[in-house]
Amino acid sequence: MLFCLQYLLGNKRSFASNNVWLWSMLVGFSSTTIHAGGGPISIYLLPTKLDKLTLITTMAVLFCVINLAKLVPYTLLGNFDRTNLLTALVLMPLAPIGVKIGGVLLHRASEALIYRLSYLFLFLSGTKLLGDGFG
Repeated sequence: MLFCLQYLLGNKRSFASNNVWLWSMLVGFSSTTIHAGGGPISIYLLPTKLDKLTLITTMAVLFCVINLAKLVPYTLLGNFDRTNLLTALVLMPLAPIGVKIGGVLLHRASEALIYRLSYLFLFLSGTKLLGDGFG
């Protein structure tokens, strides 16, 4: 949340470290434990001011790799039962539709809007996680 407030106040110097190993570990840990890896990767990537296509593609590929890496441990822990697998099977045909809609929206939205929305959703998710922590 502080990262987003810093952006909102126009402070160009980020307090976030550019240590790729630190942020990689935070992304992997938070993605695995609470399915919230978007925060750390956003804090790392948003200050780089990548073009919108590179930003979104980087995040998509990163979470694809992370989710693939979680398949074996989650399976060994028994997290994939019949209900989960049937739900995935039913929803699988919708994935290409979601990708297509996302691609169309990404190409229509301005880069400035993509970044504003990224900071907004990062702030909202931070607020939610903070509320969960105190609740």
